[in-house]
Amino acid sequence: MKRYRLILFDIDGTLADTDKMLIESMNQLYDLYRDGVRTPYEKMIYFSGPIIEETLEHEFPHMDQKFIYDEFQRIFQGLYPKMLKEFPGGKEMLLSLKKNNYLLGIVTNKNHSSSLYCLATLGYEGLFDVIVASDDVKNGKPYPDSIIKAMELTNVKNNNEVLYVGDNDCDYECASNANVDCMLVNWGPRELSPSTKPRYKINNFVELLGVIEQ
Repeated sequence: MKRYRLILFDIDGTLADTDKMLIESMNQLYDLYRDGVRTPYEKMIYFSGPIIEETLEHEFPHMDQKFIYDEFQRIFQGLYPKMLKEFPGGKEMLLSLKKNNYLLGIVTNKNHSSSLYCLATLGYEGLFDVIVASDDVKNGKPYPDSIIKAMELTNVKNNNEVLYVGDNDCDYECASNANVDCMLVNWGPRELSPSTKPRYKINNFVELLGVIEQ
């Protein structure tokens, strides 16, 4: 008997290697709109996870927020074709889960259109039963709204049948707030808070399959 029915995934840092894209996008914004004053790399790597609007408001408080958001999206999405990478074994893992009749979903703090574009660029179209992005809910991660909505849309009522796979503290907090199990991947550059204690940690997607299908 399967422990889980619904496997939900974060995108950035989990399925998609977007750290270099994010840092390059922010550096271009700093050059254009902050006189080249750049935030150190060690801080920028933690921009992945929280809602980007919050980061932009903090980094560019003097700017019109819609304008700087649109500029970020213009630069960031322009980098997808040449800089976006998938983590090794991601598609094979998803196809294996799909073949074994697991429900698959995306829960992300990206907006919906960017999520679709990212997944299409990776060649992941059609693999997910549900996609819940930041603009699909009132409150993005770490609030539980996105996971709750994904469960509603897939008609999964038992929290014990849901696993959320992410890469950072924000993902763990979201899973905890939604009362579902959390799995974090180990390949990101971000250090986890001592209070972040997911049920599982994995080093590759083969380990993910081993955990889920054991």
